Amino acid sequence: MATETPLTKDSSILIIGAGTFGISTAYHLAKRGYSNITCIDRHPCPSLDSAGHDLNKIIRTEYEEPLYVELALEALDAWRKSEWDGIFHETGRMVITTGNDQAENHLRESYENLSKVGQAGKIDFVQGKEQILRYVPQLRDAPGVENWKGAFNSQGGWAHARKALEKWGAEAEHMGVKFLSGPQGTMTGLQVDDSGTLSGIRVASGEVLHADRYILSTGAASPEVLPELANELWSKCWPLAHVELTEEEVAQWKGIPVVDHFEFGFTFEPDPETRLMKICDNCPGYQYRTGTITDEAGDVSSYSIPRYASANPDDGIPAEATASINRFIDAVMPQFSGRPLVHARVCWCTDSPDSHWLIDRHPKHQNVLLATGDSGHAFKMFPIIGSYIADALEGWSRGLRKEWRYGNRKAEADATRLGTEVKDLRDV
Repeated sequence: MATETPLTKDSSILIIGAGTFGISTAYHLAKRGYSNITCIDRHPCPSLDSAGHDLNKIIRTEYEEPLYVELALEALDAWRKSEWDGIFHETGRMVITTGNDQAENHLRESYENLSKVGQAGKIDFVQGKEQILRYVPQLRDAPGVENWKGAFNSQGGWAHARKALEKWGAEAEHMGVKFLSGPQGTMTGLQVDDSGTLSGIRVASGEVLHADRYILSTGAASPEVLPELANELWSKCWPLAHVELTEEEVAQWKGIPVVDHFEFGFTFEPDPETRLMKICDNCPGYQYRTGTITDEAGDVSSYSIPRYASANPDDGIPAEATASINRFIDAVMPQFSGRPLVHARVCWCTDSPDSHWLIDRHPKHQNVLLATGDSGHAFKMFPIIGSYIADALEGWSRGLRKEWRYGNRKAEADATRLGTEVKDLRDV
């Protein structure tokens, strides 16, 4: 293996992927004084394929894993800075259930973890119509609301994800980061010589891009561009859609907390610019198992790769997902029952077996840093995640945690996701 070039402020750094991880990393590295940073993606920054290229993302502090409680609280402090005014909205979050044991265990363990760090005082457990409507009076017409119970956390809320990516992408560019898109920014694989040494990143234009360090922040596309990650990551997508409100309805629903009904899905306050209210159902996700990899014995196995909406704009969402989102509307906000769903699409993420991120050196190429495996809880950390990836690049233990290491992950169920059957898009 070739000797690794020492990292200096003028070292060339190539970041692959202009989404949540990639933009945050480019920003933090530029803030640290690195002067030769290039970020590539098939799309202009911010990437259309990024899960963060979205109207809303939840900002929450409730986790069963203490590590992410710590990180979420750090991120929340960052979101509260004035630079995020108009992008971060601290409306709070209401989690409700009709009595699902998984939901109640999640809330209890999250409360205990927040208690250990002195943050449980922001949580109010609620039960029945009167207590729930105290925080979300707009749910007064929900059938069966008197049988709901859950918790309201005044800390957190939501962020306008696309605007956040655009903001830091522009600031990173202003600090000297170079962004490449189109064929020149579309990674197709690694360029490796006969000795197995990495010499560059191949892109769709036919060029090979060279750098002293490479950071792979390709999200759901990670197993597609590096098939050896297919055993480490599972790319999945989740459906989302919107209802369009009138100006009067936007005013009526303004400022509601994120409403997260464990059995049905979640929604946000409407966007005043577009009058759209985003809704997601609660499902274990879908896969698209069309990628193939051949092992040393010649055996071929398949793995999931993204079928992005940017390349397949007519796909929409599965019919069963449309029905599921409509069930959420009927159960939670029947005022909008029967209203057309608009701008429906799937959002791609990639899960690790234990829902920990993958931030570690590539096992064969030490000048490649893997920074992916969002596992559905990365965007809320957008203001800080790049600082951890930058630390990992510089070799600091803050960014090279044992939980984020490559390999030997044990599969664990995600407490926030209902069900276990991950259907293939080709079947639905």
